[in-house]
Amino acid sequence: MVVELRFVYQINDSEHAASKVPSLTFVSKFPPSSLTTVIFFNYISLLVPDFCQCSTMAPSSILAKALQPGDTIAFVSLSARLNDIFPDALARATSLFQSHGYKVRVLFTSRQDPDVQCGIADRLSELREAMLDPDIAAVVCTIGGETFTELLPALVADAALHAHVRANPKVVVGYSDNTGLHWLLHALTGLRTFYGPTAIPELGTADVRDDQESPLTFCVNALLNAVTKAEPLGKISRSQVYAPEHPAFFQGPTSVEVQKVAPSPAWQWLRPGKAQGRLFGGLLGAVVRLNGVHAIAPDWCDRIVFLETAVSEADDLGAVRTAFADLIAQGVFDAAAGLVVGRPFGYDSKEAREEYAQVITSLLCDAHHGPLAGNRFPILFNVDIGHTTPMVTLPIGALAVLDSETDEFAILEAGVESG
Repeated sequence: MVVELRFVYQINDSEHAASKVPSLTFVSKFPPSSLTTVIFFNYISLLVPDFCQCSTMAPSSILAKALQPGDTIAFVSLSARLNDIFPDALARATSLFQSHGYKVRVLFTSRQDPDVQCGIADRLSELREAMLDPDIAAVVCTIGGETFTELLPALVADAALHAHVRANPKVVVGYSDNTGLHWLLHALTGLRTFYGPTAIPELGTADVRDDQESPLTFCVNALLNAVTKAEPLGKISRSQVYAPEHPAFFQGPTSVEVQKVAPSPAWQWLRPGKAQGRLFGGLLGAVVRLNGVHAIAPDWCDRIVFLETAVSEADDLGAVRTAFADLIAQGVFDAAAGLVVGRPFGYDSKEAREEYAQVITSLLCDAHHGPLAGNRFPILFNVDIGHTTPMVTLPIGALAVLDSETDEFAILEAGVESG
């Protein structure tokens, strides 16, 4: 592990801004999750003044092998446990992968009203089985939720699991509350994971599979393009239509009603510019919380940050404003290279999306004080990321580019490597 201490001195003069960044590097044989490392950080935090930024260097990046027909995909439910409520949707997702030549195993312990610790134990066991079983090539989350952080203390401390993942990397896909899983694997193993669709709400819909205009087809094409091809993903696709609401089976689990769609709003550059950096981010609310978990929080410097909002922020601009303000206060955008914001759930009129965008521009683009006043990174809004289907699949940690002049958001690296 390498610990980097950066002492930043700024001249408070807008016309002659400058900084000196001397560095001190501490090299340790101990893993980031070890007790020795934790003690070191606690000690440093007492000695280093407020203007010192302390961050761990993530392990070197590793890529899973590209998926091939015949590989086995495991479904895991690491937050919400809805397998028994939506068996038809789960069966459709299973059939979907099977139609592309993959095998599917559903790892789920069905219990009636388990207590909290029992539920934590079940989820840890299922994730470990998925990551340790040599016959499983990929892990796809079934849905998000609100309780993944309950697993973090045990997962952060599981050095044996970290070592196994580094030696045997697998494709991992999910979004929403599964942001925590991505951050954990990135920080402690270096695995490049995928922010993409889940089995129940996106891949378990009743949409006609050969309908090339459906949200389902868009999701599947984007996912398979990311996890089966050992080549740069290139330009991010844009959907023609999207489903503003949850699938009908959320109201009636046996429903086979096709999703209602509307024209997708166009990409919008809230601030122009060109930038290159490595992708990192996730669900807005989860990012705010996880950024306080020091063992997995990233170095945000030169990142193209991506964020999207959940159902809980639908029509709640106050919550969105608070979350962005929290990230600003945490320094997430101080040295960011760019920002990509997903099409927000629940903001389906032009006026509602404009109000959402205004929150971002008023906090980030109109800043006249602090580090943000001098960091004019590009901001792209309304991308197919997150809780409104369809969604693209993003390889977390991959090098990406934003360019408002060419209206481009592109991934410059592969998410997987050749088998």
